Amino acid sequence: MTLHQLAKAQRAKINYLPDSLELSTKLIEQGFFLSSEVTLAHKAPFNGPLAFYLHGTKVCVPSDVAKQVGVQII
Repeated sequence: MTLHQLAKAQRAKINYLPDSLELSTKLIEQGFFLSSEVTLAHKAPFNGPLAFYLHGTKVCVPSDVAKQVGVQII
């Protein structure tokens, strides 16, 4: 399952990041690292960005990036 597949308010833990080192680095800088707990806050319409609660703050990521981050439901 990926971040993109989460339902609103669904909690999950990150279990893998994209293969691209550049993209993974950017996500890690935003706080998306392995075993981090995330909760989907909002999905923008028309395949727009997704907002997640992460470490007490709200962070947005593009839809195509959210499809590359694997999660496990908790």
